[in-house]
Amino acid sequence: MRDHLKKIKRTLRARLVKWLVTMMTRLDVTAIPKLKRLLLKVFPLIFAKEIKRARELLPAEFADRKDEIIAGMASNQVMTLLEVFFYEKLLAADPDFVQIEGRENIEEALAGKRGIIILSGHFGNWEVMGYTLTKMGIPMHVMARAQAVDQMTEFMNSFRERRGEVVIMDNTIPTALKLLAQNKTVGLLSDLNARERGFQVRFFGRNASFYSAPVLMALRSRAPLIPSFAERQKNGRLLLRFEKPVIFDRSQSMRDNIQRYVDRYEEAYRRRPDLWCWFHERYEFASLGRTG
Repeated sequence: MRDHLKKIKRTLRARLVKWLVTMMTRLDVTAIPKLKRLLLKVFPLIFAKEIKRARELLPAEFADRKDEIIAGMASNQVMTLLEVFFYEKLLAADPDFVQIEGRENIEEALAGKRGIIILSGHFGNWEVMGYTLTKMGIPMHVMARAQAVDQMTEFMNSFRERRGEVVIMDNTIPTALKLLAQNKTVGLLSDLNARERGFQVRFFGRNASFYSAPVLMALRSRAPLIPSFAERQKNGRLLLRFEKPVIFDRSQSMRDNIQRYVDRYEEAYRRRPDLWCWFHERYEFASLGRTG
């Protein structure tokens, strides 16, 4: 009964979001500041549990900035959605809305002709990362997982596909490896809780379970895995950082190699803690993750 009610609540939330988006996107880009203020008033009401969880999960090292970081996280979530919905209008109003750092890392990876693995996270505006690479002439194939409500999965995928991305929902790793063998670019987010399907590594001083997929894909395909983060700037623009590839070592354990990419996540999130979704339950059931 409880799960049934939860599903009904999520379905109603999805329908509400779709209706709101239909109404909002009829507006001009100049309406975004007002929409942001309105949504920030609604956000704590709809996501009260998530905000409470984020406050509980925020590492002790950020204790003196907790309120600032949580407020920034909420603001980033709202702006990420608005930027997805108003993407074309934002670019038309400001052609420099998206700026790039580390383009040379992408160019070097392209020259290797083994495909590219773009590793991002639920940080900044991760959706715009894929849109931008596609606009740069590097079509993105993004690995995605179904959300709790089918309508919401289809809704978010519609924006990705509309902007040229190919969404991979089934048989994801084998499909991704085939694409990499064809010198294609594959994007994935691997910062969610892997539970029993992952390995235990250290993340902000605590054990957390992370997926092995990024390591498996990189070692099997020999494609470079590039950590990529879309950081929101004070002027409202987005800075896309394409970092040096993570170097994995075949002689080391899977756990040690996973730690290598998790360390990159931690570096980025520590640099801008206000841009990560702290309400994701990273540590629950971490003990289920493998240790070998």
